Amino acid sequence: MTGDLITQEIGSFRKPEYLSTKFRKGGKEVHELIRRATDETLGLFRKTGLNNLGVGGEMFRWEMYEHLAEHLSGIKFHGFVRSFDNRYFRKGSVVSQVSRISPFHSDELQYVLENTDRKEQVKVPITGAYTMTDWSFNERYPGRYDLAMDFSDAIHSEIVELKEIWRRSGRDGPLQVQIDEPAATTHPAEMDMLRDTVERSIEGIQGCEFSIHVCYSTDYRLLYKALADTGLHGYNLEFANRDTLSPGLSPDSRPAYQEVSDFADALPDRFLGLGVTDVHIDHVESPELIRDRIEYASKFLDPGRIRLNPDCGLRTRSRDTGLKKLENMTRARWLFTG
Repeated sequence: MTGDLITQEIGSFRKPEYLSTKFRKGGKEVHELIRRATDETLGLFRKTGLNNLGVGGEMFRWEMYEHLAEHLSGIKFHGFVRSFDNRYFRKGSVVSQVSRISPFHSDELQYVLENTDRKEQVKVPITGAYTMTDWSFNERYPGRYDLAMDFSDAIHSEIVELKEIWRRSGRDGPLQVQIDEPAATTHPAEMDMLRDTVERSIEGIQGCEFSIHVCYSTDYRLLYKALADTGLHGYNLEFANRDTLSPGLSPDSRPAYQEVSDFADALPDRFLGLGVTDVHIDHVESPELIRDRIEYASKFLDPGRIRLNPDCGLRTRSRDTGLKKLENMTRARWLFTG
C-alpha cells in the first residue's frame, strides 16, 4: 500500500506577483503572463510529486465567483468585496435571467491538456450553482430555487463542452470535474436545493468522474445525507483546519479525523479526498504528522478509497509555503504503511 495513495491539489494556488499585479488589466500581455504562470505552476506541482495536477493552480481565474459570473448573462456587478485572504472580487446582482453566454474554462483546460503529458492527471474545478446562488443578490427571480436551477443549467452546458474538449484530446479515462461548493451547508434547510443543483449540473453527462469540494462545514453529515443518491463519485473535504498539530494516533490528537467514520458509514461506495494540510496557516505540517492523520482516517475507511489533498485551495499561502505543504503531503504517503 505504501505510496499508492493518490495526491491531488484542490484548485487554486497563489499567483506569481508578476501576474497578480496585472491580471485585471487584461489584454494580450496578461494572457501571455497567465500561460507563463500556468507553466511554472505545473512545474512546481510536478516537483512535489502530485499525482493530479488540476488545472495548474487556476492561473486563468481571478476568483471563483467572479470568473464564472463574468461569462453569464443577467448579472450586474456593483463593486468589490473582500475575500478571506484579503483579495477583492466583484459581487453581482441577478437582474435578468441567468444563462451561459461564453465558456468558463475551455481555454484553461485546452491549454493544460496541450502542456501536460497524456499520462498526467488533470481535474477541472467549477464553482457550483448553489454557491453562485448564495453569493449573488437576487433581484430577478421569485425565489432562490429558480435562480439556482438556471445557474445549474449554465454549469451543465459548460461541463458538456469541457467533456468534448477532453474527448478530442484522446486522453484515457474520464474527465475529472470537481464542483466547488463552499456554501454547501450554510443553510441546512436548503440541502434539498443543493442536491437538485448537483443533479441538474451533471445530469446525463457520461465519461466524467464527478466530485464535490466543501470546506469548513459545521456538519458534513448534512452533506452525506443530502447527496447520497446523486451521481457524485467522491467528496474532497477539509479536516486539517480542525485538527491539532500534535503527532500521534489518539482521539485527542486526531479529533477532526474521527468524523471519517461518518463518511464511511454514510457513503460506502465513494472516495474521500482527505484534507491533510491546513491552508490557513503558514506552519508546514511534517510528513510524520500528515502520516498520522492518514493512519487515523484509515481506521475507519479503506485506504483504497482515500485520496490526499490540502483542505482547500492554497492561494491563501505564499507559493513557497504552498510548495512545501504539497511536498510534505506527497512524502507522507510514502510513510503510510496501510
